[in-house]
Amino acid sequence: MNQLFELLFLPPGLFIFLLVMSVLFIKKIKALKAVLVIQILLIYGLSIPVSNHFLFQYLEQTPALTEQQINNNKVDAIVILAGGISAYKQEYNGPDVNYFSHIRLRYGAWLQKQTGLPIIVTGGVERGDITEAELMAHILKNEYSVKGKIFIEKQSSNTYENALYSKKIIENESFQSVYLVTNAFHMPRALMVFSKQNIKAIPAPMAFYHKTMDYLWGDFRPNSNALWENYLALHEIIGRFWYQIRY
Repeated sequence: MNQLFELLFLPPGLFIFLLVMSVLFIKKIKALKAVLVIQILLIYGLSIPVSNHFLFQYLEQTPALTEQQINNNKVDAIVILAGGISAYKQEYNGPDVNYFSHIRLRYGAWLQKQTGLPIIVTGGVERGDITEAELMAHILKNEYSVKGKIFIEKQSSNTYENALYSKKIIENESFQSVYLVTNAFHMPRALMVFSKQNIKAIPAPMAFYHKTMDYLWGDFRPNSNALWENYLALHEIIGRFWYQIRY
């Protein structure tokens, strides 16, 4: 069902779906032209940085941790959510975690070195006989030189299961609270599911997309980067809606 939601409500599937529906079911030329104009405006609106500004402003409402918070919070561990894995990367001759996992790992490693806390990596999607979490742990140890304890949760396949299966480790280790590391736009959904598992999660968001808008000409010029970022934002908004229905 979530794949159907993505197909119908996210670009480029959204654009293709609307065009196909228009061609198949709108027979009057004037009506078809009017609908096509609306679709052009929709494509334009989702391809400009101004719409990025408002969508990510809505999603990214939790600020980054301050140095004072990091020093003063009484937290027992750091949970890093997986963001995807690629089956094969030529330069590594094997699987690699994707962009979102990499940037979460970098911030999680930095946070661990500020605090000395143990880390829980969570992600069970498997590629080439290794899961996201196993590969994340390997990168933390061998590339970021993390010396502390790393717990591996390798059953989960989505954000809800990240919380569900991480809870077992948290309870077994008697952790009372954790830092939750994920992208700032993903944080509201992640906090929602961790809260439903009665896990005290302190948000540690990173990789913010929302920025101050100057409303210059360039902010209204369509570009592929803006379209990609709007895809991420819409994907997250629809994901939150779907999780509220399902979980």
